[in-house]
Amino acid sequence: MKLLLIVLLVTMTGCAQLMNGQTQPVIEKDIRQGIYYTTCSGVVETWGSCYQKAAATCKNGYDVINRNEVFSNALREVTFKCRK
Repeated sequence: MKLLLIVLLVTMTGCAQLMNGQTQPVIEKDIRQGIYYTTCSGVVETWGSCYQKAAATCKNGYDVINRNEVFSNALREVTFKCRK
């Protein structure tokens, strides 16, 4: 019974960490041209979170310059340019 309780506690802790994961920052690649880069990798973030970060960064909208996804690593990257 104690073992079952320990397993349940460890499982719940792991799920809580996944639900409150670290959001990756937006990085300036070329501030003069308004080009930025961000990732939304892993199980915590999705493509939608990448686009939300781009929208929050660019008040007049944005255009996607490059989008990369590697399924085996759950890696998602997007480079975008703010509209003027």
